Amino acid sequence: MEEIQEAYRNGRVVLDTTMQSDMCTRIDEMNGHQGDNGRVVKFVMVGQQGKPYNMTGKTLDLVGVDSAGKTKISGNTMTMINPSLGTLDFTIPGVFYQQVGDYDRAYFRIKDNNDQVVSTINVMFSTIQGVGYLTQGDDQIYNGYVDNNMSRIEQKVADFTRDMANMLDGTNNAAKLARQAMNAVLDSIQTNQVATKGGNNVFTGQNTFHGNVQIDKLNSSALQPAYDFASNLVNAAKASLADNEAGKTYKYNVWGVNGTRTNDAVCKLIKFNKYVGFCYIEGNFTFPPMKNYQQYEVINVDKEAMNGGIWAFPLLTAQNDKEVLYFHYNTGDSGRIWVNRQTYEVDENKPDSEFIQIGWFCSWR
Repeated sequence: MEEIQEAYRNGRVVLDTTMQSDMCTRIDEMNGHQGDNGRVVKFVMVGQQGKPYNMTGKTLDLVGVDSAGKTKISGNTMTMINPSLGTLDFTIPGVFYQQVGDYDRAYFRIKDNNDQVVSTINVMFSTIQGVGYLTQGDDQIYNGYVDNNMSRIEQKVADFTRDMANMLDGTNNAAKLARQAMNAVLDSIQTNQVATKGGNNVFTGQNTFHGNVQIDKLNSSALQPAYDFASNLVNAAKASLADNEAGKTYKYNVWGVNGTRTNDAVCKLIKFNKYVGFCYIEGNFTFPPMKNYQQYEVINVDKEAMNGGIWAFPLLTAQNDKEVLYFHYNTGDSGRIWVNRQTYEVDENKPDSEFIQIGWFCSWR
């Protein structure tokens, strides 16, 4: 791949959206020492004839494979300055500076409002040996989109748990009020504030009784059925919210479509509790010849496996270190899964065998 040096315009590094796929730009501004975190690079996007590239409604992220073969995906970490002029500041996450050496390959992706890639720009940069750098573990695969989605899902689970707790509190409070009302009736009877059989009852107002009225005995024991009824309501509410699904595992069918083959793939759902679970697919797949940066429906599962699905994301593995595979589905209960392969190093005219792990969160009400 032909390498060219970075260019500047008004103090900003130029990212040329028209650059050919067999060329890349070395950007020294992106070089960082091992352990750097949050390096900000000022860019200006240009298009045809060097004119500003309008970034309105678009996002920019960075994908790279470091010298150890680990894939990094930044997520959308840009700060837009002027969309119409294509000026923005891009923050590079610290995980891009874990392994010393040149990046094996890296490129920026421009996406539209539908999260579709509309342009890629090949770049080259390096991680330099740091002094006194303390690692936080081994060089890791990183996907900023997964981190953001996990945070969002964790918040949804926390909100849902809080709502359940409030529901239980409301049920208990209602039962407490009912019991207080019953006690007030009992107190009135026991202090002769109401008429009783066998007692000296004085009716000073007009009293009318329609139909048959028969009271054999009225005391605290006579009101026990009412107490039992209220208690049963509370217990029934608690039982309906009881968690008896935690730790259970369910298995579903998974198969390839449109030329995709698999012999050993499995699909399993793990229940965290009655309301939240995680479903995943794991196994070896052989995908048919596919053009890069296009969507293909490749896998189907039982619809029950996607009930309430929130988000599908890839768990990248070493077997596909020359490409990035994005899996997704249009609805959370369709059972249909698409793939978008993003690489220039895999032959589009040949089948592609990969070991795949993908998963999604599910929730039930």
